Amino acid sequence: MNIQDKNMLLQRYALGREAELIEAYILNGPTALKVAEGFSPEQWQVIFDYLVFEHNLLYKTVLNSDDFFIDEYVKSGMAHVREILDVVDNKYNLIWEICKDYIMISQDGLYAHVFEHRNRYMTAFKARGGDFVRKVLGIWDLKYTQSWERVLDILLNAVCDGLFSERTFDNGLETFTRIWSGVREHRPISKFLKSI
Repeated sequence: MNIQDKNMLLQRYALGREAELIEAYILNGPTALKVAEGFSPEQWQVIFDYLVFEHNLLYKTVLNSDDFFIDEYVKSGMAHVREILDVVDNKYNLIWEICKDYIMISQDGLYAHVFEHRNRYMTAFKARGGDFVRKVLGIWDLKYTQSWERVLDILLNAVCDGLFSERTFDNGLETFTRIWSGVREHRPISKFLKSI
């Protein structure tokens, strides 16, 4: 679709109706909006890009349904949230960063996500290092340094809890064995053989 066709499409379907389209998108989702308006996939892409880049559709959607998006992020990660919103393409990276910061930092989704999946991140940390985990979490920029420190604190506490639990279990087992050995009745084997 050339620029002239795109402009005609926007003139016909979107200009002056932005608020209505955004509200319908937030309430019913993209599929219902496409069907209701009768947009082809190519037409929808033009209108979607216009609403995203000119009228901040993504941020308004995330802000309106923040509990849903935070829960999805905590369960499945940021890549999953991008797939839900269908903004996987690199052209959305800059606008997506605003939404990502809202979910991860402003609403503390990052810490809930790391806490939920701390064992997986500890394994990755041991195998591939901190830089890898930082990239997976999407917090490699300098502006996320304080967040990274809190993530490291969560991971450190997870390791310490694991070590403490192992030691507690081992010490408890050893103590039980000593107590059991001292309490049980010792009989000569000859009495045991006579009973058979």
